[in-house]
Amino acid sequence: MQDNLSKGSNHAILAYSALLAGFIAMLSDFYYMQILSYSVGLVKGITSMITEYNITPSNTLLASLSESSAVVIAVHITYVMLPFALIMFAIGAIWLLGKQSYRVLGIGLIFSSVVFGMLLGVLNTDFYLGPIRGLGPFLGVALGIIAGSLELSYSSRRHSTHSARPININPDTPYSNMLVLSRKFFAKLSGDMSILDMHFDNKAVENLLLLLNGNEQGHSLVRVLTSANRLGSHFERSYFDFKEELSNKGVSLELRVMSDTDAQQQHERLIIDSQSAYKIPPINIINKKSEHIVSINRSEALSRFEEIWQRSTKYENYNKKPQK
Repeated sequence: MQDNLSKGSNHAILAYSALLAGFIAMLSDFYYMQILSYSVGLVKGITSMITEYNITPSNTLLASLSESSAVVIAVHITYVMLPFALIMFAIGAIWLLGKQSYRVLGIGLIFSSVVFGMLLGVLNTDFYLGPIRGLGPFLGVALGIIAGSLELSYSSRRHSTHSARPININPDTPYSNMLVLSRKFFAKLSGDMSILDMHFDNKAVENLLLLLNGNEQGHSLVRVLTSANRLGSHFERSYFDFKEELSNKGVSLELRVMSDTDAQQQHERLIIDSQSAYKIPPINIINKKSEHIVSINRSEALSRFEEIWQRSTKYENYNKKPQK
């Protein structure tokens, strides 16, 4: 539980740091747009007056007006900077609202921050932009780079955790096995969770409830794919109670029933999260089965899961079918 709180705290810090970085970047960029656009408008106004009233400008004024083309370029640079500032802010919003973070977003945040910082450096080197040209905007750049780097670090740790040695299950210690599985396996899973288990019954619902208890944070969706063999008369009540309980914790649960053909061809039990995939014992005896939980190729496992998922029937609809 403490690990979950720590992960949630770190995630919130990353999200708010990215949001603040994006906000500072947007604020400074809008300021630069205003200052530079004002300068361009002022130059155009002076040029129009000189032309209309046939005024002979001084050499100093001519020298100043000759630099107006560079100011126009600077305005264009601020418009190029804006999308990168928006990306920085959007990544923070995705992390905050989605309650999960991803390595690719960390890379995107670092890239956007670096590009924004480089363009910011060009503006501050070649143009006078007022008092905001100080360290304020660069603070946003630094926050973005730091938040992105921390996300890459956390992602590497999660990947290292997923690549750990297989978890052994001792059939002589079923209660201890549940604690080990909950703390050392299910607590490490992140993102949407997909489970393929042909024997998902009442006991599987009970075990999954215990394994997910306290580990719901970081999950927004749990998908379960099973066969019809174990869906007895008492399963419906257990399933909907479990679904409601997860919903109250912000997690959606969806169960689909595979066809008899797919059930005959599918022999492995799988669990897949946003980072990895594993072969697992049947969940209804996961704390008693004497075998390993081992890592497998995620892309292949997810592809197989999605293929069967698309052909399967949603439990709510399957349950309405007339029994033969």
